[in-house]
Amino acid sequence: MLIDEKLLIELFEQKDRKRREALFELFPGELLARLTRARIAALISSKLGRPGLITAEDVRYCRFYFKSKKTASTTRPVEKPKPDQSPGAENNQSSAFKVTDPDQIKLQDQFKFESKFAKKNET
Repeated sequence: MLIDEKLLIELFEQKDRKRREALFELFPGELLARLTRARIAALISSKLGRPGLITAEDVRYCRFYFKSKKTASTTRPVEKPKPDQSPGAENNQSSAFKVTDPDQIKLQDQFKFESKFAKKNET
């Protein structure tokens, strides 16, 4: 069911618990604008034709809980393969890293460290 402005007004008048989510769906650009919360609330209320319907707390709630949903979907870059590499080139590049077998490392070498406070044996 699509939410329009008339339904949003009804949700806010009835204090429905999904009203703020519907508000963010209808006015995401206005809610994330770099204005004060009170100004945004007044702006949206005037668009709906009901002054005082939307409060600054509604704007704060939407910014806090729904901002991550909006930015996560818009800022995720799409990786494109580079034209100079073939699809199998990724496997060839990963073999350039040296992998060490932990069983071949001596335990004494793993725990060697020197402290600046330790006395050094002078022989």
